[in-house]
Amino acid sequence: MCRPTQRQMLLPDEFFLPFGWKLNKENRWVKLAQMIPWWKVEKHYGERFKSWTKGQQAYSVRVALGALIIQERLGLSDRETVFQITENPYLQYFIGLPRFQEEPPFHPSLMTHFRKRLGPDVLSQVNEWIVMEQAERDDDADDHDDEGPGHPGANATSKPRTKAQTTANQGKLLLDATCAPADISYPTDLSLLNEAREILEKMIDALHAVRERGRCKPRTYREKARRAYLAVAKQRRVSPRVLRKAIG
Repeated sequence: MCRPTQRQMLLPDEFFLPFGWKLNKENRWVKLAQMIPWWKVEKHYGERFKSWTKGQQAYSVRVALGALIIQERLGLSDRETVFQITENPYLQYFIGLPRFQEEPPFHPSLMTHFRKRLGPDVLSQVNEWIVMEQAERDDDADDHDDEGPGHPGANATSKPRTKAQTTANQGKLLLDATCAPADISYPTDLSLLNEAREILEKMIDALHAVRERGRCKPRTYREKARRAYLAVAKQRRVSPRVLRKAIG
């Protein structure tokens, strides 16, 4: 059973801390909690339940989603996530608790159920909402700075930005490290020998350039050595006998 929460957003001043302390409004978890549209996620969260009125009452969407976001951002295990939430009042505020408590808010085994209720598609949608909210705040801050006194365009009417301007593609984004381009070749005896030969040839060229004129440059047979190296390196499968012969 999942009952919709009337009020998902809790102000930092409303969170109760012992000894009269208050949460810092500039804390990253406080700002992130204000950027997430919890009421939108609650619709997707409620669709995963068979009934809104029957069965045991489930945890709110803010507890479930907040715990998953904390785990993803901090790279923690299920058990360590619960430990961090229990010890940190800002994390307890982030998951929607009204006051600081010393007891764990839920058992670590429930993290598995949270992941089933809120799949990767929901988390991806939440990330898009966060990015859009941050972009809107940055645009509002830029407009506020432009409209300040003394600015050339202070009295000018600002034109609304179109959707194409705000969502323009700025380049490529690699999300998986396994897809990152790599220009590192696997070192082998033959490739190391060829690399050493090329370095020695450059050293010979540099030393010969500063010698007296009229002296002959020693032969290195670099073209012949290059052809011999490519004849073996371009083969898909090199037998040990051919490799030993190429190395010499």
